Order: sequence, then structure tokens, then C-alpha cells
Amino acid sequence: MKYRKIALVCPGQGSQYIGMGKEFYDTYPFVRDIYDKASDVLGYDLANVCFKKHALGAVIRHKADLNKTIYTQPAIMVTSYACYRVLEESCRAQGLELIVFLAAGHSLGEYTALLITGAMTFEAAVDLVQTRARCMTDVGKGYPGAGLMAVLGRKKELDYDQLCAKCKEYNVYITVNNTKKQIVVGGSKQRLGELAKELKSEGMASTLLKVEGPFHTPIMRPGAEKFKRALNKTTFDILSRPIVANVTTDAIVDPRHIRDEGYHQIFQPVNWRGAMEKIVAGGADLFIEVGPKKVLTNMLREIAPSIPALNVEDPASLEKTMEALKIDD
Repeated sequence: MKYRKIALVCPGQGSQYIGMGKEFYDTYPFVRDIYDKASDVLGYDLANVCFKKHALGAVIRHKADLNKTIYTQPAIMVTSYACYRVLEESCRAQGLELIVFLAAGHSLGEYTALLITGAMTFEAAVDLVQTRARCMTDVGKGYPGAGLMAVLGRKKELDYDQLCAKCKEYNVYITVNNTKKQIVVGGSKQRLGELAKELKSEGMASTLLKVEGPFHTPIMRPGAEKFKRALNKTTFDILSRPIVANVTTDAIVDPRHIRDEGYHQIFQPVNWRGAMEKIVAGGADLFIEVGPKKVLTNMLREIAPSIPALNVEDPASLEKTMEALKIDD
């Protein structure tokens, strides 16, 4: 078959790992330029945060920095963008046509999708993501007793409406609707713990997530208000192709909708499953995830098992994706 409707998806916070992007960084001069430009904007060496090297060449784990929101968000966005650029340049070098009709990103990944589709300059995107991370971190510091918890269906799909009702009962919130078997909830850690006990008695698993705040809950609204000022100061262009928004699942292209989405996304739920189902309904025949870890690729195998899902995060995954595109061409 001929892939005519490729959807690009970009990962969010939680996909980071030490060494992500390093092989591309070592291989392609333009990738090194991407990290260098990001470092100029951020005011620190982003490459060191992502993959700090010992003088003898051994990788030193630097989790204390990379797993902090203020570093995680720029690191994932820049690494994911570098992965996209490698895919784009590889296709160009081999005379392959990369036909992308839609893009989407999971929470933070939405900013990678915006950058890829031409919403703003690279420098503006890095600066905006750094500001977003600061706003979210600042609110999180004020609520050390609040966080996020993933709810997992072990052998059957989760009942979304039933879980919503339980969240109201325990005064917590649905924050991310990932798949039919994975939903994230947020709020008071004490109340989340109480909810977890009830869910366990009903055959559901849950686990607290290592995050620095109750992201995508109403608690984060003050951070959204601060971030709104940065959104209003940022120059956005009409997108070259639409992105499917996290909150509304609408396909958006214009600056007003981009600003609205960026503001609401911080304190309202991410409907990832809904966004992916919208893309499938739009006729997507291939998903390509650009960025670290394959989290979204694995989710897509549950959301849309009939549609191929590939990824680009290192030379091995790039080769596999290029081979699929060559066969298609």
C-alpha cells in the first residue's frame, strides 16, 4: 500500500532517559547545532543534561537534573525535534516523500508538534517551553501533598464514566485519558491513596507517578494564568498542517486556537485517546512517533491496532522506519 496520510506524534514528560538523542548528536552536525541553539536560549548546556559524558567516555547518570520538570520539558522537546529533523533529512537524502497530514503531541509534546508544523521559530519554542516548565513547577512546589496516579485495567478495559464518578467521590480529577486501559488521575495524594485501595478491591491496579505537581488539574490554574502572558507575547504563524489538540481534540491551525489550547492544557485533562481516535477517523494510515522511548507507539497499538505505528529515536528505529517508507515508495 501507499502511505498517503502519515500522522506524526510527539512524546511528553515521562519519556526522558539518559542518553536520549546522543547517537544522532554524535552522527549529524545539524543535530549538534540544534542542541547548541537550544543551550543558548536556555542558558545551560542541554547536551550535558541529556547525556553527560565522563572524560574517559563513560556515561554519567544525571537523573537529578533530567527528571526535574524545568529540565525535562526542554530536553524532550529538543530531542524530539532533532529526531524529526533526522527523519526529514533522511527522507530527502534518499528521495522519499514524507507526506504528513496531521501532527499531535502528548501534553508537552504538543509544543514539538507546533514547532514541526511551523507555528513559531525554534528559539521561540525553546523559550516558551522553558517558561511553561517554570510556571508548572512553581505551582507544584506550593502543593507538595498533591500528585498524579496512573490507573490501569489489568484484564479488561476501564469504565471511564465509572472512574469519573469515583474521582468526584474522592475529590480528585481525571487528568489524562491515554487508552481504554490507562487513565491518569490527580489531586491530593492522600485521597489518591484512598481511591487506589478501592480500585484494587475491584481488580484495578494503580501507581503514583514521579511528577512535581498535580499537572492537568484545576489546581494548576494559577500556573496557566502566568503562562498565558508568555503565550500572548509569543508570535505564532498559521500552521503548515493542523495539529490535533489535547483538550478539545479539534484540528487547529491558527494562532488564537494555539494560545487557547496552550492555556487550557495546563489545568484541563489531556484526551490523548480521543485525539488519536479523531486522527484515525480522519483517515490516517501510518503513525510515526518522533522522540524518545516509544511510549506513544505502544499506546497506539492499543488505541488503533489496525494502523501501523513506527518511531524514530535512534539509528536502529530510523532504519526500520526508513525501510518501511522505502517499501511503500
